[in-house]
Amino acid sequence: MIDVFKREIAQALSPALNKSADEISRLIEKPKILDHGHLAYPVFSLAKEKRMPPPAVAAELAQQLTGKIKNISEINAVSGFLNFKIDPQALQNEVFREVQQPEKLGRTEEGKGRRIVIDFSSPNVAKPMHVGHLRATVIGQSIKNLALSQGYEVIAVNHIGDWGSQFGKLAWAMQNWGADYDFSVEPMKKLVELYVRFHSEAEKDPELEKKGAETFRNLEQGDAEIEKLWKKVIDYSFKDYNRLYALLGTQHDAVIGESFYNDKLDDVVQRLEKKQLIKESEGAQVVFFEETEKMPPCLIKKSDGASIYATRDLAAAIYRKEVQKADVLLYLVGQEQSLHFKQVFKVLDLLGYDWAKDCHHISFGLYQFKDGKMSTRQGRVILFEDVINKAIEMVSKMIEEKNPDLEEKEKIAKEVAIGAVVFHDLLNDRVKNVEFDWDRIISLDGDSGPYVQYTRVRCQSLMKKYNKNISFENLSLMGSLEEQRLMFTILQFQDVVSGSYRIFKPNILAQYLLELSGNFSSFYNKCRILGEDPKVEQSRMALVSAVDRVLIQGMKLLNMPIPNAM
Repeated sequence: MIDVFKREIAQALSPALNKSADEISRLIEKPKILDHGHLAYPVFSLAKEKRMPPPAVAAELAQQLTGKIKNISEINAVSGFLNFKIDPQALQNEVFREVQQPEKLGRTEEGKGRRIVIDFSSPNVAKPMHVGHLRATVIGQSIKNLALSQGYEVIAVNHIGDWGSQFGKLAWAMQNWGADYDFSVEPMKKLVELYVRFHSEAEKDPELEKKGAETFRNLEQGDAEIEKLWKKVIDYSFKDYNRLYALLGTQHDAVIGESFYNDKLDDVVQRLEKKQLIKESEGAQVVFFEETEKMPPCLIKKSDGASIYATRDLAAAIYRKEVQKADVLLYLVGQEQSLHFKQVFKVLDLLGYDWAKDCHHISFGLYQFKDGKMSTRQGRVILFEDVINKAIEMVSKMIEEKNPDLEEKEKIAKEVAIGAVVFHDLLNDRVKNVEFDWDRIISLDGDSGPYVQYTRVRCQSLMKKYNKNISFENLSLMGSLEEQRLMFTILQFQDVVSGSYRIFKPNILAQYLLELSGNFSSFYNKCRILGEDPKVEQSRMALVSAVDRVLIQGMKLLNMPIPNAM
């Protein structure tokens, strides 16, 4: 683990800088150019204190510390940085100590004793999941995996949208037009057709909107006939969703819809009233914020008395904290909901809940297609399932062209296709929009999921050809640039996993897996592995096995399938 060397450097620097080793260790980074060293410490703040040029301060410290830090073979001053090269044998020893227990790779006890509730995917029932839900599902599952790797207990919640005015509209449409549709075949498709039809007709006859709202109020008041329709819609929806979740290997620990909180909304209102936070505005009940917050008021109840999302999200947050005993609440929802969550978290803060600071909206951008932004209402939507199916079709065609005799072609095509879609999403910083480029997504040569999967398959192929037990003991020193670079990359895995979780950005891990795969390719092309001197062959196969173990753990954390052949 790279922290071993960071601690040794920090302890040596501590007296010279008059700072704690922990404080110094946090500032140690990886240089942009590996030739400069494995680790670097910036001296700019110290140079400012001493009123000296940063290069001069770095040179002075390099002279003082050279030869005095355990396991550091070289110290160089480069601009305003103090650069450290790890002794090759020490680097190698630490790598092979680290990979001895592959199931522990990337894992820490940082979150031990703490519980996270993460809310992700969260489709609105009666509508098929589109690519926005694909993003929420893929990113959410990977953050759940990362949190588990850091020792947290995690409750993954699917906070389904099973309540709201849209159900009034759909229920009215089912009552009045339902006889025109056969729900025994593709019921989800029929629900969408009804929803689209309602909005199309409402453009001609605005009275339909009022009828939909009235029907929803009847549902809130317990109308048995409408409730029966509502439950049927939920059942139709989840048959569709669970099939897609199974494709991705997505696992929720609890499915709790918005309707679950209906009997908890009055309690929210009472808590707000007790704190004198609720005000009336144009017949509605709202919470106003200070001008410094620069936010519109948070609507708690509409003028007709109907509840809205904010009320239910407040109830959900209180439930997750007080009943599910969460220490941290994570909400994986698109960036267009940023204002909503700022309002909800601020209301929790105004209620006096200090745990409001542990509520985090993990936002993400949109997929970008040539057809523009999606809209279910207008009948234009790019479906979650369509993206997966197209990826499978394209990968199947690629396998037929490049490896037609491959066994289990259908299974492998599905694994590669899903890995391609998942990795392409996670490779991008979640806060940015993602450009959907099919050629890039399924490429075996570029920055893609199949490239990472293929690297692991190549490792497996080498180990199969070697056909001997691989030992990590008594290895010869691997001192070439390619070997050293590959080992140093392996050594960073723990730091990368922890860092990915801390800022809720799986793209850091995805980019690392590309770097590891690229460095393995350089090693594979420049260093003869099989057929070398037996001692060298044994050592290099140990390195192949180490790469294989890290790739497997990394792909598991990103929730990617791991094919054994391609």
